[in-house]
Amino acid sequence: MLPYINVSDITIPIPGTGLTIPLHPFGLLVATGVLIGTALATRRARQRGLDLDKLNSFITWMLVAGFMGGHMLDEIFYHPTEIAKFENGHFEWVRPWSLLLLWEGLSSFGGFIGGLIGVLLWKYYELKPKFNVGPFSVVWFTRRPEVQPVLPFCDLILSVFPVAWIFGRGGCSVVHDHPGARATADALFAVGYPFPDSNLHPRVDEFIKLIHGAYPRYDLGLLEWMFTVVLALAFALTWRRKLPTGTYVVATAFAYAPVRFAMDYLRIADERGADPRYGGLTPAQWSCIGLFLFGAWLLTRVRAMHARGVDPMDRVLAAPEQDAPLPEKQPA
Repeated sequence: MLPYINVSDITIPIPGTGLTIPLHPFGLLVATGVLIGTALATRRARQRGLDLDKLNSFITWMLVAGFMGGHMLDEIFYHPTEIAKFENGHFEWVRPWSLLLLWEGLSSFGGFIGGLIGVLLWKYYELKPKFNVGPFSVVWFTRRPEVQPVLPFCDLILSVFPVAWIFGRGGCSVVHDHPGARATADALFAVGYPFPDSNLHPRVDEFIKLIHGAYPRYDLGLLEWMFTVVLALAFALTWRRKLPTGTYVVATAFAYAPVRFAMDYLRIADERGADPRYGGLTPAQWSCIGLFLFGAWLLTRVRAMHARGVDPMDRVLAAPEQDAPLPEKQPA
């Protein structure tokens, strides 16, 4: 069995106050992934001559909407009774404000859907000052004078996204927030959890410790981390090649959807902490079906554009600087 990796929180004391600032390993790894992914995307954009201001705006909209969608959709589909419940013909609100508590949980597909919503909003809208409140300006959505193409930016982001996702899923694997079904001790990639099923998440008061527990179980965060490492290496090997715009989006859909669909069968089903099923499938599995169908549709579009010699990337390339005019010759 693989060992159970325990990584405790880091506490930083505030001098003279007696207070401490907790730093959680999951948050640190996710933030690292965002920074590295943004840096790689910016580097590749600069190499290809893309407009960096547009790229930064695109990333901001995508990340903000992605984190919001990641939590809100996690609450709605995985923890609906946290928001409201309907029993014996009676509807009752429980904690509807939990939709706004973004630090209480994230769903990967919720983040993908939220990011897509942000991308589509960026395509048609921009934020501009609406009115001033004292020294501050209140911004609001304003229709763009020209619709922006999004496929080139999506393709660029997804070419480096697996590298950033390594850190995100690394965070999941060290906090063990996706425990899977029970396994046998000789099962491939089974993790030796040190705790019984009724107590999956207690922390050990050591910074990093490898524990060889007696409760074999699959760790879905760790399994997806392994897959992501392979996908990131495969994508990185193609960075020097000029592929048709949209190739990375299609490749991500075709690679991730079937793997995640199969992996979700290892989720807890009949025990405490089981994920809800809709029509026998988890919310992520339904999302995988949609993602795979989207990849198939986009593949036909990419092939058609490539056959016509059309490259959407041409619309977002930074305009070359105009040469300065030569001085006029003075008469002799």
